[in-house]
Parts: sequence; C-alpha cells; structure tokens
Amino acid sequence: MTFLQPWVLAALPLVALPLVIHLINQRRFQTMPWAAMMFLASARALSRGYSRLRHWLIMILRMAAVAAVILAVGRPLSRGWLALAGGGRPDTAVVILDRSPSMQQRGGADEAKLDAGRRRLAATLATLAPNRCVLVADAERPPQELARPDDLADGAGSPPSAAPADMLRMLQLAYDHVRENAAGSTEVWICSDQRSNDWALDAGGWGSLRDAFAKLPQQVRFQLLADTRLATGNVAVRVTSARLETRGAGRELLVTVAVSRQEEA
Repeated sequence: MTFLQPWVLAALPLVALPLVIHLINQRRFQTMPWAAMMFLASARALSRGYSRLRHWLIMILRMAAVAAVILAVGRPLSRGWLALAGGGRPDTAVVILDRSPSMQQRGGADEAKLDAGRRRLAATLATLAPNRCVLVADAERPPQELARPDDLADGAGSPPSAAPADMLRMLQLAYDHVRENAAGSTEVWICSDQRSNDWALDAGGWGSLRDAFAKLPQQVRFQLLADTRLATGNVAVRVTSARLETRGAGRELLVTVAVSRQEEA
C-alpha cells in the first residue's frame, strides 16, 4: 500500500495515546483495604473479569479509531482485493499537468516541482492500474493517450512551458474527452502548485464546467496532487508597467519590473 501524503504516517505513535491516558487515570486512584467494604469486593470478584475485558476492548477501539484517522489523512492507495473493496480500479485516468514556469521551482531535494509531480503520478497510476491513461498538458492540443503510466515520468510529451497554464481550458478538454469517448469510471488527477494566474478563478466558466461534470452518467472523481511549497533561492521577475516615450528623433520603451527573491524564514 502506498500513500499520497506519506509524511502523515509520522503521527502513528499517537495511536498509543488512549493507552497512555488509561494508565495515567489508573494512577489517580489508590486502593486502600477497608474491612467494612471487603464483602462488596468479594461480591464483585466474579464480574471483575468481564469489566476488565470490556475496558480493554474499549481502549483497543479507541486506538483503532486514531489509527484510522491518521491513515485516512495519509490518503492510501491499494491494489488487489483492498482496491475492489474501495470501489475498484478506474476505467480511465485523466492527468492534467501544470507546466507553468512556477513548476520549475526546485525544493530541498533539488528536484523541480514538475519532475517530482510526474514521478509521483507515474507511481500512483502504476498502483491504480487504470485501463486507459490520458494526459492533458496543453490547452491548445487534444488529450494524449499514454501507452503506460511510466511515460509520465519520462516527460517527453510534456516539457516545461514558458506560458501560464490554462487550468480551466485543460479541465474542459478533460470533460470533452470523457464525454465523447464514453469512458467508464474516471479519475481526474491534477498536478499543480495552485498559482492564481494559472487557475484564473475569476473566470466565468468554472460553475458551468462543474455542473457539466456532475451531469455525466459515469462516476468522475478528482484528485489533487498539489505542491504549494515556496522554494528558497528562486527569483521572480514581474513587469509592472511598460510605456513608449519619444526622445528626440527616436523612441524608447521604458519597462518597470519588480524583482522578488524567496529566502528562508
């Protein structure tokens, strides 16, 4: 079993928290022999075993509940009978890849966000093993069907781009592909760093696209593989203004830019 958020598993020691609380509560009460109450203690001796068993069962259930919450937050992926119990493998997996310049930022492992996202998506889809895998990496090109999930990691058909990603248009292409090809159960995997200039949330087409996906006869699930970390040492250049001025017999273009650098806190 693999996890989309494996770092959450570091919280698994919290499973022992109910046991620790139980032991602390036991230390709060001291048993003192008292002759007047000895007959009550002997009467309860028969039921003490059942009471102790009940307490242990309750504590085990509490520990299992904590473990279930941690594993659920870790977003597990399963194959085999566990996958069938969770709804079976999807018929089609549609990958929407953000190739904007911000996805070239490098993290602590000296790996670009785009490369890390492609590698994680390839491993995830290899686990899910969908019947078909489709890549949407360009808003101006039709979706591309992949022969195998490992083709994502190669990056041959999805090099970095110098332009912002049109996420709304690429989601529209994914919808058109699912509708026109009569795909079965579909999972849409979105790999992005969620920059506002790529998503254009103020655009007017998001509501209609959401309703269109909801009206599809087949089940469509969305999975977001987001990398919103700000890599240190990167420099961003943004044009704030540009104007053309006449200087004597010639003209000059004056451009004002804002340069920002992300440093460690």
